[in-house]
Amino acid sequence: MGLIPQIDAAMQMGVTVELLSYFAKTCPKYGESRLLPQKNVEGEIYYDTDELLRYRRYLSQPWPKKPDSQRPYIPDAIKNDVRAECHLACAICGDLNKGEIAHIEAVATTANNSPDNLILLCPNHHTEYDLGFKPSSNVNIEALKAAKVLKRDARVRMQRYEANAYKAARSVLTTVKKLETMLQSLDSRDMAEVYETELNALMRDLPQMLDASQEQAKKDQDLDGMGALITKAAPRIAKATAGLQPKAASTQVRKTATSVIETIEECLVELDEINCPHCGGTGTTGLVGDYCSYCKGDMVVSEAEADAYDPDELDERDCPHCGGRGLTGLTGFFCVYCKGSCRVSERMVELYDCDEIDEVDCPHCHGRGATGFAGDICTYCDGAQTVSAASAAEYDRSQIDEVDCPHCLGSGLTGLVQEYCAYCKGSQTISSAKANVYDREEIDEVDCPHCFGSGLTGLVQEYCAYCKGSQTVSRAKAAEYDRDEIDEVECPRCGGAGTIGLRGTICTLCNGACTVSKEKRTAFKRRQRERE
Repeated sequence: MGLIPQIDAAMQMGVTVELLSYFAKTCPKYGESRLLPQKNVEGEIYYDTDELLRYRRYLSQPWPKKPDSQRPYIPDAIKNDVRAECHLACAICGDLNKGEIAHIEAVATTANNSPDNLILLCPNHHTEYDLGFKPSSNVNIEALKAAKVLKRDARVRMQRYEANAYKAARSVLTTVKKLETMLQSLDSRDMAEVYETELNALMRDLPQMLDASQEQAKKDQDLDGMGALITKAAPRIAKATAGLQPKAASTQVRKTATSVIETIEECLVELDEINCPHCGGTGTTGLVGDYCSYCKGDMVVSEAEADAYDPDELDERDCPHCGGRGLTGLTGFFCVYCKGSCRVSERMVELYDCDEIDEVDCPHCHGRGATGFAGDICTYCDGAQTVSAASAAEYDRSQIDEVDCPHCLGSGLTGLVQEYCAYCKGSQTISSAKANVYDREEIDEVDCPHCFGSGLTGLVQEYCAYCKGSQTVSRAKAAEYDRDEIDEVECPRCGGAGTIGLRGTICTLCNGACTVSKEKRTAFKRRQRERE
């Protein structure tokens, strides 16, 4: 766990500071009261990194519906945040006309109104589907997810460099080059349209950002390499992007991007600067966006510095606690040692002692991070697998809203073949509220009409040919049941007894099943006639 400032928390959540504050004061889910915890430290607002992850996961879990409502309600605060993230334009084509809030994964199946699952689309790229929305057939979900990532990255980029116009402009220019490079290797037209739309939007924003950079340059006495680069390149970039329309043809977008990239490359050569080899020109490293330890966030270094670059000489090593992932646990919590940075100093590696870290196996899931046969995320550790010693000491099983499923009695399975329970879906436990409304008659299960609920037939108790050992079937399947359509007939050798003779020898034709297939009965009778 670790406390981070409000702006860093907003970047981690992928939302604005305003929406973050909204979550701290208002629960967006109907009928629920969970708020995002925040702490006031000497007048400044801070958030715990693990609490941010928990709340983000909470937002992605199914949202309840209002009475008489077909789907969960989306608060205006979230809608406005999604619109702002997409700059009021369709994330696929950039159309500014009548944008609609759409679900990336259908709300009908996920009931997920999290900002992570929402995007702005024009009417042509948005069609109604069941209780929610899904992309129209000409745009696949991979393209939508890619568009969401691009919009989130753009927002975080602006938040990170809001106070430094030089770095903000340079970051956008780096992204322009990255997108153009990616476009060269894309085969999917849907995905290409997404990247071209974002590329277009970035280049249309560039003149305004360059103006801000030049205004900052006028106030600076000594321009660093970044400032000199932006000042030198600004007029040529502005000329290259002039007249670029929101609905520009892909060829024009690509041509303009190439011109912008060439301008920047030329200026970098003249200024003896190239993209930092440690961060690839992004200025940041790790999951939480720490400033690069080589370029110090400048994104560029001199050619001499680039030639001298040796990652082994940097005081950075993979975090020994998370192995350099930056995350731990089943669901990916920020590592408590590197705080999501992925790398730590050599001194921290030397000082690392796993036993000194305040983490113990979660007492509820015993360190698995999940519970039940279905692998539900543990409700106590939220999938982290570990909790603090204090949380472990406070653990009280009776305080967790979980009771044994009344349908399977907590086993998670039903029938002889042990299928997932139809009520808890294999979770083994359910909430008290769900247990209170449990009604056996409302579950679409009735005793199999062929084996009368035993799951077995015949003397040797083979699995029932109709329910396959489940013991129950749906009401529809029970209504469709026709004994004559099942390929089972009374064994002609033992008369359906399963045995023959006074000693009760198991019948060799049906092997004690009492029944055989129609084909087997026919073959047996044919052999009998041949012998006669």
